[in-house]
Amino acid sequence: MKAVLLLAAMLILVPATLILSSCGGGGTGSNIVGPPRDNTPVVLQVNQPGIEVVADDRAVLDFSNAADGYISVLSYLEGIVVKVLVDVQSQGVQYQYTINNPGEYIIIPLSEGDGLYSVGVWQNTSGDQYSAVFAHEIDVILTDEFTPFLYPSQFVNFAYGDTSTTLSQQLVVGAVTDVDAINNIYRWVCENISYDMQKAATVASGYLPNNTNTIDTGEGICFDYAVLTASMLRAQRVPAKLVIGYAGTAYHAWMQVYSEESGMIFTYRFNGNDWVTMDPTFDAAAGGAVDLAQVIGDGSNYQPMFYY
Repeated sequence: MKAVLLLAAMLILVPATLILSSCGGGGTGSNIVGPPRDNTPVVLQVNQPGIEVVADDRAVLDFSNAADGYISVLSYLEGIVVKVLVDVQSQGVQYQYTINNPGEYIIIPLSEGDGLYSVGVWQNTSGDQYSAVFAHEIDVILTDEFTPFLYPSQFVNFAYGDTSTTLSQQLVVGAVTDVDAINNIYRWVCENISYDMQKAATVASGYLPNNTNTIDTGEGICFDYAVLTASMLRAQRVPAKLVIGYAGTAYHAWMQVYSEESGMIFTYRFNGNDWVTMDPTFDAAAGGAVDLAQVIGDGSNYQPMFYY
């Protein structure tokens, strides 16, 4: 992904409904007194049972788990010169995924909710030319609307025992509610990850974040901020969407988070009914340097295109 967001630009890109404050201060979550919530990480396990499959000698699409919010695609085409794309279209939105490791399944969330999904697998033949491997349509009815944003996927990739999942458990010690847990994780990312300007200027197309690297280096671009935060929240059973689109004229990544509980995090208000837009890159960059209430726009700066 080309990450072109500049720190100066971030100080004017905020949603109208959310008057943001920096991560250096603000609310402390739900302020509810009670026993601590269970902070044991939960990583929903993906699998490929082979019950509903489309396949040939080049690739496999396993959509047995579509009701749980994800599908799996594997390519048998090996060799560094072979590029395989998975094209997913639903409700007028087109997603593309690259298979980087033939012989391993990639996990694709069904992030547009219920409805018809058209899935195509394409093999690169030369240059920007592709030939179809196969295509299939899946009529999806989700068991739970939140599961696409709780499972690990190709973009939001986490697992039991990895650095981000372990850190999520440490950060929410003592949290009473999910809003407290969100507060602790979000605050840590804002205060401990710095924006990497050099990486933003040089990152190659197709880049996928590595949470361990982001934590170990303490640096990242917007994609890294959003993926790390979403990964830790999902490990703590909090639905979190990775959102990619435009903030002003900059291609950008941010988040939407859901909690059934009510509470405040800085000036993000969780009412128990709606997804809340949060931008850890923005908040980390602000650092208390400006009065953000003076630069609130009308919300049109955020233009979501894709949800992962």
